[in-house]
Formats: sequence, structure tokens, C-alpha cells
Amino acid sequence: MDPEKIREEVRALIAEIIERDASDVADETPLRDLGVDSMQAIEIITDLEKRYKIKIAESEYRNVSTLANITVFLQAKLAAR
Repeated sequence: MDPEKIREEVRALIAEIIERDASDVADETPLRDLGVDSMQAIEIITDLEKRYKIKIAESEYRNVSTLANITVFLQAKLAAR
């Protein structure tokens, strides 16, 4: 899957969950700096699992810390299928 497509889909997903404009979700900004709380983080992870039909283990949650990290992580997960 195209990394730019993944990045923009995830950017839109995060923006929707935190109720902010997608342009506020910069690639390297930590999600916690965007105001993502623990419940929203779980919602993001759950939505990513459903959307991309993957399983994100609790030990992999550290890979869901910025938009850039999520994009790279998802590319690797999808390529491994």
C-alpha cells in the first residue's frame, strides 16, 4: 500500500477522533502533544486494526506515537501479511 495514502488515511482518522483539523496532525508531533488521551489512543489502535485488518499487540503500542511512526509501522505490518 502506498505510504502517502496510509499517512493521509491515518491523519484523517486521528483528526476525527481528537476533533481537530487534519492539518493539525503533523507527521512528527507526538499524539499526546495533540491531546490524545488513553481512551482515544485505544480508539485509534482499534480503528487501525479494523481498517487494515491487522492485530497490534500491546508490546507494539510504542509504534503508535506519531503519525510518522504509525505510517512506517503499518507499512511493515501490511508487507508482512
